[in-house]
This record gives sequence, C-alpha cells and structure tokens, in this order.
Amino acid sequence: MKFRLESSFFEENAVVKTFSKDFCAEAFSEETFIIDKEVVKGSMHELHLDHFCLITQNLEASAGYSINISGNSPLFKLHFELEGDYNFCPVDPSVPAISIPAGHFNIFYLPRPEGCLNFKSSSRKTLEVLFTEKLLRKIMGPDYSGLSSLKDGIKEDHPFLLWEESRIIPVELQQHIREIISCRYCGHIKKIYLEARITAMLLSFLVDDDAKNSVSQEDHLPKKEYTGILRVEEHIKKNFRKNLTINELAPIAGLNTSKLKQSFKKVHSTTIFKYITGLRMEKAKELITHEKLSVSEASYEVGYKNPQHFTVAFKKYYGFLPSSLN
Repeated sequence: MKFRLESSFFEENAVVKTFSKDFCAEAFSEETFIIDKEVVKGSMHELHLDHFCLITQNLEASAGYSINISGNSPLFKLHFELEGDYNFCPVDPSVPAISIPAGHFNIFYLPRPEGCLNFKSSSRKTLEVLFTEKLLRKIMGPDYSGLSSLKDGIKEDHPFLLWEESRIIPVELQQHIREIISCRYCGHIKKIYLEARITAMLLSFLVDDDAKNSVSQEDHLPKKEYTGILRVEEHIKKNFRKNLTINELAPIAGLNTSKLKQSFKKVHSTTIFKYITGLRMEKAKELITHEKLSVSEASYEVGYKNPQHFTVAFKKYYGFLPSSLN
C-alpha cells in the first residue's frame, strides 16, 4: 500500500508513504517525525496497530499549505480535525470534496485517493485513523450489517462519506480523543488499549443508522457561534495561566457576555471558569507526575500565586491531595 505526497516543504518535493497490506502488524510500533521547514513546523506521530494506522499531527504553518496526494490502494479514514481545517479537492469531479473544519470529524472511503489537500489555518491538530476493508469485515462481519451504503460503495467502486457535512465533535467524544492521544501505556498493553478504543469508536458510528445519527446537530450551536467558541477555547488553552475574564473573552467569540457563557456551557457542559480550572489541574498533575515538579512549583506554573489555594482546588477537582503524587 503506497501513498505519494507532493508538497514544496518535503525533501525533493515528494514523499512516498508505504504501509503493509491491510495495515497488518505483527508487532506494535510507533514513529515520531519532526518537521522543521520554513513553511511548516511541528510533529507527526504514527502508531502501527493491527489493521489500522493511528496518526496524530501538531503543526504550525503561518501561511497555510497544500499537499497533492495519490495512492495505489483504497483509503478508509476516520478523521478528527481538532484545530485547523481539512479540505480535500479530488481530481475526479464526480468524487465529492471533503471539508472538515476545526472541532469536526467524519469517516470516508476513497477507492482511488487522488487530489489536493488544502490547509488554510495557521495551526493544525488532528487525530486520524487509516484502515482497510479487512478491518470492517473483522469488526462488523462480511455483510456489513446496518451499513449497506458503504458496502455498495465498495462493491461499485464509489466514494463514501458518512455525513455530507462533517459533524461537531461532542464533549464526551473529545474526552475519548484526549485519552487516546495521551495514552501512557507502553508496548503490548498500549497496542491492546488503542485497538480496543478505536474499534469501539468505529463501531459506534458505523453499526447502524441509529448509531450513525446519534451525533446529532440539532442540539448544537449554529456554525458561526460554534466557531466563536472554538476561538475562545484556543485562547484559553494558550493563556489558562492568566486571570482571564468573560469581558476579555466575549469579543474573541464575537458574542456578548451572556451568550458566550450560555454557548460555552452548551458545548462543554461546564462553565468557562470550571473549564479553566480543569486545564490548570490537568497540567499541574502532569508537571508533578511526569516532570517531578514540587507542588509549589506546579501551582506557580499553572497560574496560582498561593500554593495553599492550589492545593484546595486540586483536592476539590481530583479528590486527593497533589502531595500524594510525589
């Protein structure tokens, strides 16, 4: 299985990615690629599991970039665009274009992936799962029960898009994605854990029409409002150590303060300040556990001037004292 990627930021303007047939992997393996070009900087992480490949990207590109892609094998993909935008423009006009904006996801099948990937945003974070028909048969059976449209597409060599318009990533799914990306297991345990999580995720979207429609747009915000909330979320993640205010965040969202609080809670099922506290606590836990900072040092790093106030907040959030992590 080969996919050719062409772009000005690749060495010699092209890269050929080669995978084993049906992504079969006798042993778990992972690779990290550092990209340090004038156009694009960041990292890409590949995990090779049995029957699928898991890719995470964290890239910065001030002017955006594009990649021409072509492949000798069909492409099945579950794509989460956490930040940025994904736009696939096919060479064949009969093949539908695929657009996945920030905070959205979709599943698609391309019998012959050939076209141009355009990325306009300055930063991109993604979780992508590449797989083949063999995985579908393994988890759903040979008849693809409940998913006749995909089965027909494969049989007739037609592209398949689970949703015509990509869906917003619900809050509960965002948590699953974070757990997959930040998986702390190693070796065989990591392989089993990720295969189980990804398989369950695929099943939840592909089994039948009810599951397919379970991620409904009806209860979500208009796209313009949701995009505003994403801008606020990005600003908070970059500045959660500071004392942010609603008045400061409202213009970023393009909403008044009341609408911002209401819309943010609808998307995240919590208030803005509880969301900020959560980011601080998760970062502090990481600093204490993995970087071996003291409680006092970690509290300062996440924006607390008084370690005692931090300890109270940490205990309230996690149910145990931060000192127990040392």
